[in-house]
This record gives sequence, C-alpha cells and structure tokens, in this order.
Amino acid sequence: MAPQLSVPYTLVTAGSLGIVYAGLQLRTGLHRLDSKINFGTKSAAGAEDEALVAKSRAGGNMGEYVPIGVLLMLLLEAGTPLPANLLAAYGAVFGVSRLTHAYAIANVNNKNWDHGPTRKYSFVATILSLVAAGGYVAFQGAKALRK
Repeated sequence: MAPQLSVPYTLVTAGSLGIVYAGLQLRTGLHRLDSKINFGTKSAAGAEDEALVAKSRAGGNMGEYVPIGVLLMLLLEAGTPLPANLLAAYGAVFGVSRLTHAYAIANVNNKNWDHGPTRKYSFVATILSLVAAGGYVAFQGAKALRK
C-alpha cells in the first residue's frame, strides 16, 4: 500500500529544490576535478579560482536557506489552516527566489550580465517569504498554546 501524501506541496517544493541543490553541488565537484583543486578555491600556483568560488557559493547559499524554508513550508502545510493557494504561492515565491539567486551567484563572473539586481531582489523575496512564513507559524503556534 502506497503512503498517503499529506503534504504534497512541501514534497514537490523540497524535492525540486533538492534536485537543484544536487546539480549545483555536481557542478562544483566537476569543476574541482577539472581544475584539480581538491580543497579550498586556490590553484596549486596559489591563484584564486573565481569560477570555483562562484559555483561553490551558489550551492552553499542554497544549502543555507532551503532547509529552513522547506521546514517552514512543512509546518505551514501540516500545522496551520493556511489555504492551499497561499501555500502554493509561498512555495513558488520561495522556490523561484532561491533558483534565481543561485543562478545569479553562479554567474557573478559573467561580464555580459549584471547579476546585481537579480541577486538583490531574489534575496529580498527569500527573506520576506521566510519572515511571512515564520511569523504565521509562530502566530498559529501561540494561538494553539492559548487554548
């Protein structure tokens, strides 16, 4: 018997972002193999590999923000009366903001593209979605404690 999916929005969001995270880490690992930089971001000659730094930070940044965003989404879906359309909106805003931020960081060395606005607005969207979700979860938790 297949398990019942009681948090499908979280499953889709977490699964999708997990695949993206794996892809970002794979790009970093392949770059390390090609450049023969096993640890850190400097070549044997001591030069900073800026492309490796950008790829590494794109994955690292994703790994810093996604766990709390997905945890908040799980709590929103499983523990609050939030309507499905608002839950889906949270997942979309959070997911797209993380994807665009990762893209901007990974392409920071591209001289033909100004990554600044994309990076700034995707960061703001991430923070606002975390504050909104965190605030709502905390409010619902406080309400439940008062009963």
